[in-house]
Amino acid sequence: MKKTILALVLLCLAVAAGYVRFNNLDVLWWQNWNLNRQIMPEQALALGRYRVDIDGLEVPGVNDDLSALTYNADTNTLFALLNGEALVIELSLEGKLLRSIPVVGAGDMEGLTHVTGDRYVLAEERTQRLSLVNIRATTQSLDIGSAPSLVIALDQPGNKGLEGLSWDDARQRLLVVRERDPMRVLAVTGFVEALPGEPIALSITEIKSDNSRRLFMSDLSSLAMHAPSGHLLLLSDQSHMVVEYDLEGQPLSLLGLWKGMNGLRETVKQAEGLAVDNRKRIYVVSEPNLFYRFVPVD
Repeated sequence: MKKTILALVLLCLAVAAGYVRFNNLDVLWWQNWNLNRQIMPEQALALGRYRVDIDGLEVPGVNDDLSALTYNADTNTLFALLNGEALVIELSLEGKLLRSIPVVGAGDMEGLTHVTGDRYVLAEERTQRLSLVNIRATTQSLDIGSAPSLVIALDQPGNKGLEGLSWDDARQRLLVVRERDPMRVLAVTGFVEALPGEPIALSITEIKSDNSRRLFMSDLSSLAMHAPSGHLLLLSDQSHMVVEYDLEGQPLSLLGLWKGMNGLRETVKQAEGLAVDNRKRIYVVSEPNLFYRFVPVD
């Protein structure tokens, strides 16, 4: 009798879990339809029109821990991180590994963004440290210990810290996301442009919005600024979506990362990096070593 009751309880829990999953998926389909049917501003990316054209490519030469992503228009390539081996890697726009750069003095790297020229900012999750580094065509290794750095200690350090970076060139500010507990989008000014030996006018402000909750985004794993429009893309690993926000922080469009959405064969799992190139193509990388590219279809 006890075994029968236990079996029924387990069955009920399994059914409930399945219902929650499919109910949440139904909500995501509704959100996708509801957002993407809006009239979009002229410069909007309009994520509802995107389709995957590189779907879950295993990056050759990368086995695990692929994280973060940024686009460099000067080199027309992508840069990403391996947080296990502490490497910065350069990728082609087709997901080919071009080079690997060992990083000394850093641990648990989770964020990377290109600023201008050879300048990049790198973020470490647990210590919440930002480091300003130079990555040149001839760079063979990086030593973070000697780089200009800033620690953002707004919350208790831990494994839910800084997850993504993006440089907002129009406003000369660094955008930083904290994964959750709580989710935050921060704007940092005064760090990147600081001159050695000069006083630093540092400012850290939080970009507040209730839209992430309304869109059922349960975490933030990366972000990317689209400079021509000034719109911000936020990536949620757990919610499997990318959302486009306008200058006022209102959601405009949604790119679903679930199986069947936008041409995907399978759901994108553990999405950790996001970037947009100068042709409006969107790139996502996920652990352990998968590469995705989405292109606009008019």
